Amino acid sequence: MFDATFFTFILKLITMQSVESYIDHFIKIWENSPVHFPGFNRFYLEVEKLEREKNFEQIQEKIKALQSRSAIKKLRNSNPESKFFPVFKSFLHDIFDFDQAHLEIILSEEFRNVSKDFFYQARGFAPELSPENIYQGLRNVWIMNGLQLMMNLPVKITPSVFAYSMIYPYSDNYLDDPNISDHEKQEFSIRFNKRLHGENIIPLNHTESQLFQLVGMFEEQYNRSQFPEVYESLYAIQKGQTDSLKLLKKRGLTETEIRRVCFEKGGTSVLADGYLVAGKLSQDQEQALIGYGIYLQLLDDIQDMKEDATALTNTMCTSLENSDLDEFVNRTIHFGRTALEEMKCFEAPNVDVFLNLMNRSIETMIIESIGLNETGFSEQYLVEIEKSSPLHFDFIRRKKSESKSQRFAMFRKYFEQAKPEQITKLSYF
Repeated sequence: MFDATFFTFILKLITMQSVESYIDHFIKIWENSPVHFPGFNRFYLEVEKLEREKNFEQIQEKIKALQSRSAIKKLRNSNPESKFFPVFKSFLHDIFDFDQAHLEIILSEEFRNVSKDFFYQARGFAPELSPENIYQGLRNVWIMNGLQLMMNLPVKITPSVFAYSMIYPYSDNYLDDPNISDHEKQEFSIRFNKRLHGENIIPLNHTESQLFQLVGMFEEQYNRSQFPEVYESLYAIQKGQTDSLKLLKKRGLTETEIRRVCFEKGGTSVLADGYLVAGKLSQDQEQALIGYGIYLQLLDDIQDMKEDATALTNTMCTSLENSDLDEFVNRTIHFGRTALEEMKCFEAPNVDVFLNLMNRSIETMIIESIGLNETGFSEQYLVEIEKSSPLHFDFIRRKKSESKSQRFAMFRKYFEQAKPEQITKLSYF
């Protein structure tokens, strides 16, 4: 007699072993990545930075002009692309030097439509979430849309793309909330894990209710018996998130333990992206996605180093100082370039262009993050890497400070004025 429970256990064991072997593979790449300063394609002279900063100020004024209630109402009742996207294109091209091939992807009609659709669907499903929270989910939508592109699949918001991207604003915010005890977080993880495994769990609160509905959207698109790997990838990311709770407080973890937890959390997250996009993956594709996810996790750790240090959260870079942190970023960039080479196993016609865009975007964000976290790096390193930034670091810090409270102003006002029937019309739910 066929024992489904035993089969599930064996499948899960095989999947976990595969994830561990992939992480071992990328740990070796990390250990062999050089720590010398990486070469960049472009250096910016003083006069070029000043010109770009002038352009930045002008573009910022144009965006502010679109944030008034009357302007947003006009945008909503007309064609917003005709107003916003030329400004956005100028921002990417004139300031950050993204070339035409990159802009054709970023500003393609497919990518523009999915971003708009996701915002409306998210607003309809979770009206209590702030625009900042929705943007958090949109970042994952873009990753999954990129994978759709690389797999020659239609770029769109599927039920699984929506559900997985909405899980982040709920689960991450819950797990990161300092007002919720470690015990409560562990209990939450246990209950969420049961729901991921298909158990009929009664939610204890609104967060659980929303998350359990999102799991239902996976089940709507992917039958559990026909697509077992989809759910194994979800179990792997849930395990990675649960293990990452070890990082929330200093517990005497070794450098090796911290690295493995960080690699597991980042790698399994994008592995799940891939399975929820395609349903099936080859082993080469699994491994490549693990590496891509690790690179994105390292980027997050660099971006959040101040917040993580303040919260006593262990990451691979929170305990480093000056020259060690300099070398960590150098190694991250070299590691990322090697990891993204493995993504060439995806055979879309424009895969090279898209991989170039991905790495260009990540390295731009790394350089910006160094400017925003300047106190952690040596003075010599700051001087050297600022040469590859199109904007002065002090300008980036000033603009970050000025725009922090206004970053989502246009989205917020747009939502405040959005009509319920418009949201319903564009929503799947």
